[in-house]
Amino acid sequence: METNTENKFRINDLTPAYPVHPGSILGEELKARGISQKAFAESIGLQATHLSALIHGTRSFTAAVAEKIASGLEGISAEFWMKSQERYNVDKQRKSISPSKLVSGYSRSGYQAQPAYLAEPQAAYNGVLQITLTIPESDKQLLDILAARFGWTYHG
Repeated sequence: METNTENKFRINDLTPAYPVHPGSILGEELKARGISQKAFAESIGLQATHLSALIHGTRSFTAAVAEKIASGLEGISAEFWMKSQERYNVDKQRKSISPSKLVSGYSRSGYQAQPAYLAEPQAAYNGVLQITLTIPESDKQLLDILAARFGWTYHG
């Protein structure tokens, strides 16, 4: 049976609109199971304030904490909590990087230049602003990623 591969994508390629901290998942799970935060914290030997900080996203999951939580919630592994924390960290980092930050504050391997030297606007052509961007040749991969992500076209 033939399938249309053009419409397929991998879940790992998606970037959420905002990063989801695994603590919010834990909070929802406890609520769905009808377990109070205080009772759960006591049952797994964790301070209630520590659990609250996890649920509110002000603390990160560690391997030890993930093991404790997994021991108290049947069906959800410590690996799930650790992978969720890792995914949150990656998504948070992605959201903090924008093309303007990359251009205006560009520095790599000791190479630094002022923004004016990196991006020089040229005349608009049919309503499209053309920019000359100078980057080290070793960063062509970065340009490829930015072009794909933001729909840019470039020649070079």
